[in-house]
Amino acid sequence: RGIDVRIVDAAPEPSQLSKAAVLWRRSLEVLHPSVPVERFTAHGRPVHGIQFEADGSVLQEIDFGVNRGKFPHGLLIPQNRTEAVLTQALFDCGVQVERGMAVKDFSVSRKHVDVCFSDGQRRQFSWLIGVDGAHSTVRKCLGVTFPGVAIDRRWLLADLELADSGPEDRIRMFLAPAGLLGLFPYGKRVWRVIADAGPIDPEIPRRDPTGEEMFHMLCSRSGLDWKLTKVHWLSEFRINERQVDRYCHGRVILAGDAAHIHSPAGGQGMNTSIQDAVNLSWKLAMVEKEQASMALLETYQSERHPVGAAVLQGSGRMLRIMMNQNPLIRFFRRRILPYIVGLAPIRKEAVNRLSEVDVEYCEGPLAQNERDRWIGRRCPDVPWGDDGVSIYDLFKGTGCTVIRLGSGARDESMWGRVISAAGPDAIAIDAVDSEGKITEEARPFARSLAVDSGTIVIVRPDYYFGPVSSDIDGILSWFTALKHL
Repeated sequence: RGIDVRIVDAAPEPSQLSKAAVLWRRSLEVLHPSVPVERFTAHGRPVHGIQFEADGSVLQEIDFGVNRGKFPHGLLIPQNRTEAVLTQALFDCGVQVERGMAVKDFSVSRKHVDVCFSDGQRRQFSWLIGVDGAHSTVRKCLGVTFPGVAIDRRWLLADLELADSGPEDRIRMFLAPAGLLGLFPYGKRVWRVIADAGPIDPEIPRRDPTGEEMFHMLCSRSGLDWKLTKVHWLSEFRINERQVDRYCHGRVILAGDAAHIHSPAGGQGMNTSIQDAVNLSWKLAMVEKEQASMALLETYQSERHPVGAAVLQGSGRMLRIMMNQNPLIRFFRRRILPYIVGLAPIRKEAVNRLSEVDVEYCEGPLAQNERDRWIGRRCPDVPWGDDGVSIYDLFKGTGCTVIRLGSGARDESMWGRVISAAGPDAIAIDAVDSEGKITEEARPFARSLAVDSGTIVIVRPDYYFGPVSSDIDGILSWFTALKHL
């Protein structure tokens, strides 16, 4: 979009730690037009399901089903590799992350943010986006509170290399009386192990586990025999559940862990943060280029804050079920819960929630049309033609995508007005054949929406639908509202 950015990172060098373990489907979708999914799959392993096990046997499995689209339901990939892919994508765009540089303080005026960096230099910027983690300096300088709770529980983490470790295409959850233990395969026999180590004892200093402790915990809780060949990483962590009340503070905006933190249950943290950034970036670009008013940024708050709250609530509920040692809850967890998640409707809902394809913005100010069943919903990943091309391969990540599916009664001049209203960064796709019908390659997309010839589809730059309609005046009104909220 031609906007200069500066990215600083207090860490002196890229982290070599694996940290977050999975990229879910929706994150891969929204990144794809800017960072092709193949760059991630080259370093990761698709996950096909989750197994619940106890006493050496499988209780139930959530099978993610056949993947008929371009993107896997989930990709098991260490966070350091995800960061390396994103850093290279930035470099390809002419942006280099400045390592060992931090924001120390800032002041805000009506049109600028004056930032003081850790090396003493001061610079002026139009905007400051705080994505500096749970202990965010930006959030603290704003004086914004971070309400929530700390979970009174000790959690242990290890990346272990195991010989003959079984199938590496699914997550394994062991429901043991001593506590939950999860296994996440990275491939090449390396597994992420996460274990509930019980309540925190304030008399015992915080410390990382040893490899022997983690291996013993793995064997005892799984009821299986393993062979440990190498220890890659060991850590202890604590869980907090917190979210700021507001993401937008004038020209200073919070996103990711600076705005919300929660249990790692479900692997939603990094993915929610990525989708925060995608939602914010196109709106911020429009405002910076004077294509929209600052009021558009309030839709970042109204769309993403409820998502963060839902993730915090859902992951917290899952965590409490898994770590509760009440005998009735343990019975429910081992005997009833596996049966429930095995039911087809529940399994489908669970997969959609995990992969985050169920996120939608149908209640926000950009979706004020009760007659449009698609506005605010995720654009589905469907083929465009027969040569393996996805609709997501047509998106460019710059502006809205405007798709004409066949011709309607009021044609060329009105089509031109829609393209003009979409703005100079828009991508126009005219799927009209010589007879005025929907082109063959576009028919799977039209069928997925159950729309007739003459429909115009607006896809936002974060790949959620704007209007899907043959009402040209309604579409033009939506673009007017987008620019003049």
